[in-house]
Amino acid sequence: MTATVEGGTTPRSEESGDGSHDAAHDAAPRHRPRGRRRRGRWIIAAVLVAAAGGGVYYATADAGTASVAGSDKPTRHTDKVTRQTLINSKQVDGTLGFKGSTSVMGRLAGTVTGLPGIGSTVSRGEQLYGVDGKPVVLLYGKSPAYREMKSGDKGEDVRQLEENLQALGYRGFTPDSEFTDLTAQAVKRWQKALGLPRTGKVEDGRVVFASGPLRMGERKAPVGSDVRPGSPVLTGTSSKRQVHVDLDIGDRSLVKKDGTTTVTLPDGKTVKGTITGVGTTVKKTPGANGAADKSTIGVDIELDGDVADITEAPVTVGIQSEKKENVLTVPITALLALREGGYGVEVIGADGKGTVSAVKLGMFANGRVEVSGGGLTAGTTVGVAA
Repeated sequence: MTATVEGGTTPRSEESGDGSHDAAHDAAPRHRPRGRRRRGRWIIAAVLVAAAGGGVYYATADAGTASVAGSDKPTRHTDKVTRQTLINSKQVDGTLGFKGSTSVMGRLAGTVTGLPGIGSTVSRGEQLYGVDGKPVVLLYGKSPAYREMKSGDKGEDVRQLEENLQALGYRGFTPDSEFTDLTAQAVKRWQKALGLPRTGKVEDGRVVFASGPLRMGERKAPVGSDVRPGSPVLTGTSSKRQVHVDLDIGDRSLVKKDGTTTVTLPDGKTVKGTITGVGTTVKKTPGANGAADKSTIGVDIELDGDVADITEAPVTVGIQSEKKENVLTVPITALLALREGGYGVEVIGADGKGTVSAVKLGMFANGRVEVSGGGLTAGTTVGVAA
């Protein structure tokens, strides 16, 4: 960026190697015309400032604040002062998968006659697997099924059963924690629809409670194999997408439950995420090739957007480390490093003239920097490096 100093003389030649012209000129200020006092000289050049991670102008002043005049058709590059929210984030590695993990253990003895396909999802009221040609049914609830349920029984498992029956359309009773004759009648109608004996009792092992739909993971007991009470049948997860991060313990302060993240998928698409869990157990991983051991905690992130048909993949997670709301910002390339210390920006007026104003710097993020002072307002035009 080339600047002409307002009120200055024609730039001196730099071809002279002995500096005699400059010396003579500076030694005889009395030959200057009256009223042509030296008002200041700025030397502006583009340099890299590693600490800021970008290019800035470097300016030095012989005296005071200089007023820099532009030509009728300015060739300088400009940008605007904006008022916005700045966010800094740290990039960490994560793995895309599904939320939660459930191991389904058999409670009915017999032969496995049906299993869902790998990756398929089983919902409320559907067969989770089959034993001796009859279904074991998935129902929703946090408490496990652990006994036969019949008239006179009370408990949370009974409440869950009744809530599921009603959700499936079997009514005629009020869901509560007591198994009544009205409950038994609804159970008989449900058993008829499933092709089960109409006993009005729910056999131990006939239902599996899970917090929601289960996505089929691994088959532990293939079709045709014998299963006994307590033996594993299959594993599953929820259908909700999740990213898991093994976070360096030194970055623990950057994450908190319900915090927001940005997840970059392998195809470059980004989706928002919400931190649903921050581990409290430190995991140590031996360092490779003599490196120090790595201490991490687990962080789980639930995704807010669609990730199409990607089932499992490495992803990059942006964790917010600093945030400043409603602050004035300029591009980093608008900064002028002042010889007397600190930084300034060149404010461009409506007439194309620029005035360098000192500013105080705040947070840096995404190529911009928070500034204050210098009479800046949102929309002010400032010069920037080409």
